[in-house]
Amino acid sequence: MELLKGKKGLITGVLNDKSIAWAVARTAVQEGAQIVMTNTPVAIRLGQAEELARQLGCPLFEADATSLEDLDRLVGSTMEHFGGQFDFVLHSIGTSPNIRKKHPYNDLDYSLMGKTLDISALSFHKLLQTLYRKDALSEWGS
Repeated sequence: MELLKGKKGLITGVLNDKSIAWAVARTAVQEGAQIVMTNTPVAIRLGQAEELARQLGCPLFEADATSLEDLDRLVGSTMEHFGGQFDFVLHSIGTSPNIRKKHPYNDLDYSLMGKTLDISALSFHKLLQTLYRKDALSEWGS
C-alpha cells in the first residue's frame, strides 16, 4: 500500500525482534518510509539492530537518550542523512535497572529509580527539546 511513501523518520529503541521499535521499523519501511534507527552502544552490541539495519538498508546511529550531547548529535546526523527535516519520531525507550538486577518491588534500589525515570520518561522530553531546538520535524511531523 505504501501508506508512508515519501515519509522520513527516526526510530529509537530498536533492539531485537521482540521490541516494539523493531516491528515499527520493519512496517514503516514496508509502507514506503525512509528511516534512521538508534539505540545505545551497549544495546546495539548486545541486540540485533545491526542485522535489521542491513536488512532494511538504513543507518543505525549510536546514542544514549539520556545524554543531551548524544541527542544533539543524533538529530543532527539524522537531518544530515535526510537532507533536512523529517516527518516522524518513535520514542520506544524504557528500562528499569531494578528489574534487570532482579530487585523485587518491595526491595527497590531507589538510586536506580532516578536512572529508570531518566531513561524511560525524561529522555522523551530531552528528545523533543532537541527536535524543537534544531527545527528537525516537518510542519505536520509527529
